[in-house]
Amino acid sequence: MNKNIFSLARRVRPVLIVLVVLMLFGISAPGRAETLRLQSPDGKYLNAEYHRGDTRRPALLVLHGFLQTNEFHTTQGLISNFSMLGYTVIGPNFSLGISDRRQSMQCQAPHNHSFEDDLREIDFWVGWLKNQGYSRVIIVGHSWGSQHALGYVEAYPQAPVAAVIAVSLVRTEQAAKVQAGQVAKAQAREARRDTSLQPYALSFCKTFMATPRSYLSYAHWDDKHVIDSLARLQERKLPVYAVIGSKDNRIDDEWLRELRRNAQVSVIEGANHFFSSIHEFDLSDRIEALLTQVNATLDGK
Repeated sequence: MNKNIFSLARRVRPVLIVLVVLMLFGISAPGRAETLRLQSPDGKYLNAEYHRGDTRRPALLVLHGFLQTNEFHTTQGLISNFSMLGYTVIGPNFSLGISDRRQSMQCQAPHNHSFEDDLREIDFWVGWLKNQGYSRVIIVGHSWGSQHALGYVEAYPQAPVAAVIAVSLVRTEQAAKVQAGQVAKAQAREARRDTSLQPYALSFCKTFMATPRSYLSYAHWDDKHVIDSLARLQERKLPVYAVIGSKDNRIDDEWLRELRRNAQVSVIEGANHFFSSIHEFDLSDRIEALLTQVNATLDGK
């Protein structure tokens, strides 16, 4: 408790000083939250929380976890803390096939969206940031948002992404035999053009009601694909930082070893999947240090 109080005090004090200086000089404080609602090329409306900050630094694009929204407390904590540091931050909601979606989706809801659809939406927001004058973007993903971040920089290699910060980058939660069986059945359905909704186990969902196309697009991001992706990004020299909680029951020692071989891993002792607010400031401090490192590298180029 005391550690968190001291951490909070240390973080809030410089922010208050900045605000006082801005008030003295009659300058508006950066970071005021706006809700963006824009129409995508396919006609759906996409929304995002937006905080305008220092235009000289990279913008931060924060991606929420599986079926969640930017209101999920872990995501919201990241957005808020980055904004307090003066960064421009955008936290979109994946539409998941629903125009202007603002609520989390149930596992049992009908799912016809795909991982590739999500990546196109990320590219929409990256393009929007470019139009606002940001030449560099850092993507921060929580949980499955990390897979989306990796998927995006692979599918869009020309995107102006300076680094990826993957918070709680998890492995496949289904046993290999279960996963293989489900994939085979979904592929068979897809081959015979069966687009019916069927239940699959995916991520934390025991009953993910999806079309074959939808399920397969996410199931493709299994352990091997994630590690292969990290290895390819390492070859590209794109910085990928994985921030992990030591008490995260979704991450075992084997997975941690694999991550260490292919990414720069930072472990926060005592933290879980960062669902709890207990280590919120530890997480924010750790990412702040990584951002400083990325900025120093960019300034040196």
